[in-house]
Amino acid sequence: MIMITSKYHVMVLSLILVAIICCTVVILSVAPIDNSFDTPIGERPIHSQIPVLANSIPSSTSITKSDHNIINLGSNNNNNRRRLSKALPNGGCQLTFPEPPQPGTPITYAASYPGCGARMSWNLVEALTGLQSGDDWNNNGRGSEVVTVKTHYPQSNGILPEFDEMIHRVFIIIRNPIKSIPSFFNHIYEMRNHLAVHTTRAPVEDWVKWRNAYLDIEIEEYKNFIIYWMDRYTPENRHVVAYEDLTDDDRGAATAVDLNNFLGK
Repeated sequence: MIMITSKYHVMVLSLILVAIICCTVVILSVAPIDNSFDTPIGERPIHSQIPVLANSIPSSTSITKSDHNIINLGSNNNNNRRRLSKALPNGGCQLTFPEPPQPGTPITYAASYPGCGARMSWNLVEALTGLQSGDDWNNNGRGSEVVTVKTHYPQSNGILPEFDEMIHRVFIIIRNPIKSIPSFFNHIYEMRNHLAVHTTRAPVEDWVKWRNAYLDIEIEEYKNFIIYWMDRYTPENRHVVAYEDLTDDDRGAATAVDLNNFLGK
């Protein structure tokens, strides 16, 4: 778990991230996509559409509001809703749904760059708190009746919600861009080809076309994403989570506990 406690530590982390990003530019510019870079099957992005492949798209990777309205994962149909479970004394479990938070419960941004575990963190927050989560595009229609708001802002797929002024803290998920950017592209490929998310590895030749067209843009947006969230909130209202810690067999549980403690403040 990465804890940021001073302006000096923020500067050190920023320098480390810039170094990682610079190395990523060099490595990704010569390396084909590696299947091990992809996000786990359980992480299910909320986007309904994403940029198409490099040989058929103008020089932009942004998504319009209308694109995001096509799919609503927060359907009232119980068959489509995520469920939580409570352990019972006899070894069984009780399935439950996340509930709206009580009035006055602080809302927290769950900020991540695409490919860094946004959907995984959404499910984790609801499992830890038992409360509803939402996203910047309000795909599930929950509005501000949530405990966290997932966003990729200021990356071009993200926005700030209308109730932005109500949100006074953030947890930021960071992931090595050597893995997150190819993972983001796999999502792009799946959505462009109308495939179920996290089921298909993009062909190397498609990855190379996209990488050559957009890698510089993605690196710049990743850098701006980190700077924005590190600058916007003070250390006591900012919690940084490393994707690699959260998914690690040894460090994952403690990382989740730290996140839960931050959300419970």
